Amino acid sequence: MSNDHTNDDIDLRFALQVTGFELATEPPAPDTPLARVLAFAAEHGHDALTEEHIDLAQRGLL
Repeated sequence: MSNDHTNDDIDLRFALQVTGFELATEPPAPDTPLARVLAFAAEHGHDALTEEHIDLAQRGLL
């Protein structure tokens, strides 16, 4: 197994492309659920996140 992270990155990008996703290099738009979850985690810590927070973020309530 290779320790070459460049190959790992290429493999990941290919897998994401095949499944219809892409690896983002920019932060998410502020009005997205992911941005709301990241903001909550930055303020309260990642350990404070629960499934309820994810649900609230998806509904725009977080």
